Amino acid sequence: MFQFFRSSSSKRRRCRRCLRSTTMGGKHSKVIQSDPSLFATANDQGDRTSKWKSYDYVIVGGGAAGCVLASRLSEDANNTVLLIEAGKSNEKEFLSKIPFAFSKMLRTAVDWDFLTTPQAKSNQREIYFPRGKILGGSSSINALIHMHCSPEDFDGWARNGAEGWSYIDLHPYLLKSEKYLPSPEYPGINLADHGRKGPWKVTHLDSAPINQVLLDTCEQLGIKNTRDLNTPHGPLGASTFAATVDEKGQRSSAATAYLTPEVLARPNLTIAVNCRVAKIMFEKSSGSSRPRAIGVEISSSPSAPLFKVRANKEVLLASGAIGTPHLLLLSGVGPATELREKGVEVVKDLPAVGKNLSDHISCGGVIFRAKSGSGYTFDYLNSPLSSATAMVKWLFNGKGPLGTLAAPGAAFVRSNDSTLPFTSLASANVVPVDRSAGPKSPDIEIIWFPAIVLDFGFKKPPAGLQGLTISGVAIRPESTGQVLLNSKSIWDKPIIDANYFDSENDLNVVVRAVRLILRMARAKPLASVLELHPEANKNPIFWPGSADPDEVTDEQLKEWIRENSSPAWHPTSSARMGLSESSSVVDLNLRVHGIDGLRVIDASAFPTIVSGHPCAPVIALAEKASDLIQAA
Repeated sequence: MFQFFRSSSSKRRRCRRCLRSTTMGGKHSKVIQSDPSLFATANDQGDRTSKWKSYDYVIVGGGAAGCVLASRLSEDANNTVLLIEAGKSNEKEFLSKIPFAFSKMLRTAVDWDFLTTPQAKSNQREIYFPRGKILGGSSSINALIHMHCSPEDFDGWARNGAEGWSYIDLHPYLLKSEKYLPSPEYPGINLADHGRKGPWKVTHLDSAPINQVLLDTCEQLGIKNTRDLNTPHGPLGASTFAATVDEKGQRSSAATAYLTPEVLARPNLTIAVNCRVAKIMFEKSSGSSRPRAIGVEISSSPSAPLFKVRANKEVLLASGAIGTPHLLLLSGVGPATELREKGVEVVKDLPAVGKNLSDHISCGGVIFRAKSGSGYTFDYLNSPLSSATAMVKWLFNGKGPLGTLAAPGAAFVRSNDSTLPFTSLASANVVPVDRSAGPKSPDIEIIWFPAIVLDFGFKKPPAGLQGLTISGVAIRPESTGQVLLNSKSIWDKPIIDANYFDSENDLNVVVRAVRLILRMARAKPLASVLELHPEANKNPIFWPGSADPDEVTDEQLKEWIRENSSPAWHPTSSARMGLSESSSVVDLNLRVHGIDGLRVIDASAFPTIVSGHPCAPVIALAEKASDLIQAA
């Protein structure tokens, strides 16, 4: 949908000029560099590290965590900080500013555009796996959903050995990052549950009319209305999402929140974009068997010269759940046998690097046809004229459809909740094994989109149709995958084997979610908005939404899921925190086991995946890490 951005490039340029004339930050910052010679030392200058350009902290990865670290560590004028991002600056990325337009950045220059290996339990499909390649990382291209997730997620971390990372420990940092903006369209929020002085703007937005219909339907089915997902009570229930959107109706990312003009003006902070770290450099001091990270090697292209910088204090790896293990492996930190097979010199044998990759997995989109002219959805934006009109409104005041979330709300439930209509006459009604974080935590998310969404929005829906897309997501999966080296070069993408549905239990959870979706569609008031009779649903895109819940079998649903499933793109835990070198990568202070001067600070360090959208916990982790580093 949103056909305006399929129009000519000249129209897009005119929109950019309009945006620059009405918003701050239109000009590219002069303090953001892309030429390594300006901030690093050329390789041909010799190997004497004392001659390298140096910084106290070298941060690898300008994503959500990296932006936080750069901002917080440079608050102390005595610290010199270098932040290195492989992608471009966020400042001129027009689409990143528009809340509803996030999907238009997929498979563009700001997306790493990964694919998994053929997935054995998903009909051998190579599954699309986007990650942000831009300052702000995935916080600059994601769906702008702000969730604290379940308090029991973090209490589980602490209970299993990660002392200091419980909900009580992390909650202050969730609030420290946040500047909640009360919305007159969404009253009833207890402001005591939110941060008011942080840099990251969060609010509740108006949404498509179908959102309230879905919330009312959930309540009719026994799913309570949870006014606010981000409280100590946790996210169980149905709710409108909080959004990372500022007062002007523009995206508030880690980059816009933490790398403000005032922060960029600090003389002790250097930011590099369009540069990749090829590897981390190590040395061993005399009398010590422990390697120490002393800096990084940088290049701007496969054929460009190499440069080096020295870290006086620490190298902070914040490249995300794919980039971080990839760089560790390239640098000789990982399973020794695998490294030697690729010709990489082993610096530290750490078997867990790249392992335990976890991600939320969904059924894909279950699409329902809405009654013509109902006005409940945003399918009318498929018209170039309608989307152009919506663009003008957003440029004028930040409002309208383009100023809303593409996924405005969701229901978070437990698959073993006997009060919900999961059962069917055509089903074995298998209750999945409970893998939730605790009795107050969900293991299913039912998330909805107020339009017909085909192939992540890349495929145009049939003309003249209106509809609703709902997806069921397993948010506490048992299956884990791995990140592996493809070659010795940072310019070759890593191998990502997500291993989706390796556990049959995950598939059973998703089947359960689909059955709940089918019941929702046939419950009031949603049923009155949809066209459910067979004659209106002959197009195959409407199956299994059009199927009779008491006739469609589990095996039919499983086969459909194997062919249509998609991850939620929330990867974590590939360099996880823990106590043992054999099963984890970093200790409780996020320091890499057995190596001095190197920490991992991003979602890869999560001990386990969280029960919701993980961007806010990543930023909270980085806020806490900043305190740990400065206290060291």
